Amino acid sequence: MGFNRFEAKMAAKNSMRQAHPHPMLVALVFVLLTGVLTNIVLNLVNNPWSEAMGYITRGYDPEEVFRYVFLRGTGRIGIFFVLELLLNLYTTVMGFGYTSYSLRLARNELPGYRNLFDGFARVGRVLWMNILAAVFTGLWMMIGLVPGGIVMVIGAVNESSGLLILGWLLYMAGMIVGLVMSYRYRLAAYFLLDDPACTARESIRRSKAAMRGWKGELFVLDMSFLGWIILGMFTLGILYLWLNPYMGATEANFYDFVTSANRPSGGYIGPVYDSDPGSGPQPF
Repeated sequence: MGFNRFEAKMAAKNSMRQAHPHPMLVALVFVLLTGVLTNIVLNLVNNPWSEAMGYITRGYDPEEVFRYVFLRGTGRIGIFFVLELLLNLYTTVMGFGYTSYSLRLARNELPGYRNLFDGFARVGRVLWMNILAAVFTGLWMMIGLVPGGIVMVIGAVNESSGLLILGWLLYMAGMIVGLVMSYRYRLAAYFLLDDPACTARESIRRSKAAMRGWKGELFVLDMSFLGWIILGMFTLGILYLWLNPYMGATEANFYDFVTSANRPSGGYIGPVYDSDPGSGPQPF
């Protein structure tokens, strides 16, 4: 039996109606603790890129702007980039916490604000899992990006429009390959959540095995929210407070379906997917 997007979405909405506190309040707290807090902290330390662009748009010479902004205060610049790195790591861990909330929301386990901090209990594995997924995705992208860049440089040197077009096509192919391959790792966080003993590398392996044959289905599920995402742009982001838990719970339902989730909550480590490679539809 195939995955039913309508049923998954209806189940997500039903879970949201039963939840307390309301998922929109949890989403609001998450936004405040991530996006808003990040902007406040970074605004306290002058952003060198914003400062440089401000001077350039006012007509200053880019070379003079670079010397003035980036060379006059290397210590200040270093502090900004270190702070930005730490904030990125913090938001990554908080994002894992929101995934934890979404999974428990979909399973009607009455999650709350505290679940937003679940990532800090296993911060090392959460960060390493995300790093591995980013590295693997980036390597797949290089298949098209590197040849595309080389061909575009050669085309520019030889003033060949044909080579420039070919390079651009290779570049776009690399982006598409990276997007497709990123779906292999979309479920890794859920395996970390369901199995406290699971390592970052093992979560990646399980996600790859579980997504074998389901990448296209998850892509279609993502695209089914596109209209809501576009509409949210016209509501100053307010709609996203409802949309984010809706999407999160629906994706959690997808994970539960793919991993044969008719089971009691807690303690689940998932089946050994490699032992059943033929399950599900044909590979994407």
